Amino acid sequence: MLESSRRATYVGQVASVRGGTIRVRLRAVPSTLVMVNGHSYRIGQVGAFLRIPQGYSDLYGVCTQVGADAAPIRNDLGLTQLESAEVGTELEGYRWLTIALFGESLGGQFERGIGQYPAIGDEVHLVTPLDLTMIYGGDGGGDVTIGRIADSADVPARLLLGALVSRHSCIVGSTGAGKSNLVAVLLESLSGAEFPSARLLVIDPHGEYASCVGANAQVIRTGIGLPAGSNRLRVPFWALPFDELIAITMDGLPAHVVEPIRDQVRAMKLLASQHLAAPAPPETVTADSPIPFSLRHLWMELEQDERATYSTSNDQTDATRHTPTDPGDVAALRPPTYPPATSYNSNPFVSKKRKGIGRQLDLLRSRMLDSRYSFMFDPNDALAPDASGKTAEDLDVLVAQWVGSDKPVTILDVSGLPAEVTGAVVGSMMRIIYDALFWAADLDVGGRKQPLLVVVDEAHRFLPNSSDSAAHRCFSRIAKEGRKYGIGLMLVSQRPSDIDQTVLSQCGTLLALRLTNSQDRSAVANALPDDLGGLAELLPALRTGELLAVGDAFQVPSRVRVRRALAKPIGDDPPMPAAWKRPNRPDTVGYAQAVKNWRTQSTS
Repeated sequence: MLESSRRATYVGQVASVRGGTIRVRLRAVPSTLVMVNGHSYRIGQVGAFLRIPQGYSDLYGVCTQVGADAAPIRNDLGLTQLESAEVGTELEGYRWLTIALFGESLGGQFERGIGQYPAIGDEVHLVTPLDLTMIYGGDGGGDVTIGRIADSADVPARLLLGALVSRHSCIVGSTGAGKSNLVAVLLESLSGAEFPSARLLVIDPHGEYASCVGANAQVIRTGIGLPAGSNRLRVPFWALPFDELIAITMDGLPAHVVEPIRDQVRAMKLLASQHLAAPAPPETVTADSPIPFSLRHLWMELEQDERATYSTSNDQTDATRHTPTDPGDVAALRPPTYPPATSYNSNPFVSKKRKGIGRQLDLLRSRMLDSRYSFMFDPNDALAPDASGKTAEDLDVLVAQWVGSDKPVTILDVSGLPAEVTGAVVGSMMRIIYDALFWAADLDVGGRKQPLLVVVDEAHRFLPNSSDSAAHRCFSRIAKEGRKYGIGLMLVSQRPSDIDQTVLSQCGTLLALRLTNSQDRSAVANALPDDLGGLAELLPALRTGELLAVGDAFQVPSRVRVRRALAKPIGDDPPMPAAWKRPNRPDTVGYAQAVKNWRTQSTS
């Protein structure tokens, strides 16, 4: 009976071995549809599992190619390796397939990776439900179930949570393939009662995920004019590294000017550090230290150097400086006015401290007055420093609001921001979070003891190729170093070819839904491990809600049918054709509200 069952699952023999890639010549059968113990199987299905017995162990692989192109290279006599070895006549025919090995079993225990390789002529068999139970075995404790294995509806598809968080992941798929539903399923599972101390931060450019998490999430919005008690985004400028702050406020500073301003900022932070609850030692204070200082007073000092004129060209002191016709106003950001310097070598003389940065100072002033940047420069905020650098609140309150609340999920809704400032907002916020968790490595709130998973929707907007934005620099650093400090990254995008390939290569898990663009499929194929690049050809044919799962969090490369989220994300397709069948057209008064929302940068 055992021999009969073995022969029933037998499909062919190994013809060539090249690393983890195996060429198999199929046996001659009247039909590719076979029945084994009441189960039907199709021989030669791309993505199907196959087994190669090795005595006490079994090797397992996934079919990546079928047909004449899968045949091994012929020798000078026109014979394949198998034919020239004269292994037998039962393999007559011209049907071939390619297998990529991914694991082996010994004593009924499956293990990822290969300890030995098959020999030419070894038998290749179909994988039965018993094999699948062993491969996907385990009680699933601590893992996340996202659906069912496509080829076996009885087998749940589980993601290994540890690998998903610590080794980064990427979700890709064309518009309408089911990305938002998959993210919603993950958020539902990770924010449930099973993980009471979960910590997730979702960068949401479209404001669609708050609806699917409900009471398990807090939403931080970026609209202008939100009430002070609401969860509005606040990013203190003084917590940013000096280079990040300059890039946002005074982009394009000449190189010879940067270091004097850096020293000026350090001096201001050194004085302001005396007002901290725990003053920092002077030798540890730098221009990058997260210490409050007055950016408005820095602007005024630089404006004074740019605009002041003197009665002499040599001895330029306060005594020889002309009296300003308008002293200016720090609170109103009105620059001072001095008697204009002459173009000849005569009184009034140009200041020797002048740096030629008038354009950059105008940019700094416009940033502080721009309502779109009120999240960073609002003078009435509790985090805004006064002239001496004192603030009503400190960074601990802010970081606790972002990633330390009693809600497992924090959603940063940046849908209300113009595209040109979104990267600055997200990059600034992530820089503060990363640095805070970096220096909290050994504390209970650090990433090692309570890991943080950052979900970045529309990742191609924040991590494009050939970019040097604040968001790009921060997310790149997390991708390269975040695992050491308990910060995981999950990228979600419909254009993987537009994502920085260095960052994409750091993602240990790839969840690929339907992709039709050839460039996107090529990017996914390059990111697939273990000679599995051929599976990328499956992507255009995947059904909606079906994905190809490969990598550390899903050790066995598989096709998965994702379950429907309990609550739909707002980003789901509109209800067509029901929306067009409504008997009454919407009242045009709504357009007035739309214009108001546009002007106040709010979608409420």
